Amino acid sequence: MNLIIDAGNTFVKFYVFDRYKKLIYKNSILNKELESIIFFKKNVQNLKKNFFIKNLILSSVVNFDNLFLEFIRNNFKKFIFLDKKTSLPIQNLYKTKESLGKDRIAAVVGGNFIFPNKNILIIDSGTAITFDFINNKNQYLGGNISLGLEMRFKALNFFTKKLPFLSKKKISMLFGNTTETAIICGVQNGFLFETKTYISNFLEKYKDLKIIFTGGETDFFKKNLKMEIFIEKNLVGIGLNEILNFKIF
Repeated sequence: MNLIIDAGNTFVKFYVFDRYKKLIYKNSILNKELESIIFFKKNVQNLKKNFFIKNLILSSVVNFDNLFLEFIRNNFKKFIFLDKKTSLPIQNLYKTKESLGKDRIAAVVGGNFIFPNKNILIIDSGTAITFDFINNKNQYLGGNISLGLEMRFKALNFFTKKLPFLSKKKISMLFGNTTETAIICGVQNGFLFETKTYISNFLEKYKDLKIIFTGGETDFFKKNLKMEIFIEKNLVGIGLNEILNFKIF
């Protein structure tokens, strides 16, 4: 069994994969609970015991103290702390590997696992929205980063004096006829149009392109994009498991 820990800015996600690469457990806790390392250790120990876990990979944007990392090293047969030096089952051609988000590279590896030897566009929509591309030679070439949906609403409110802070809403209008609907339509339609344009441009160049959606706004795209899309909400966890397996075998 493999334990995957993905510690993000808001949540820490735990995944357990069996030897057949099947996800058999998933859970998340708020990042603030990391303040209690004792609680976190107990959580890891319980998972290790309940699922007979031998291997662990940790991907984190937060800092763990050396005592906790030593605890992990002493309790697992194989431990990987994901960083720019970690060996990957793909070729990473990104020029600034030290600044490449761990979630981005993990999602790319996950996409490559689902569709091996294919041209793939991975769209990960959360706080930010990222568009990452890996070609059919298993080479990660890079991608783009833009504002996420909620961040766009916040930016309009923060950088102007009179515009209110709003949030996403089910709406099918092309344009608004009030300030509120103008903001909602402008943000949401802009978000959709941007994504559609990326997809269209990639499809022009790569006719056999596979497209994978992941992240917190996948349901928004499913309802509003007006096209059949492939969704894998656990893409980052799948990718981290593949990186761990690559190091083991």
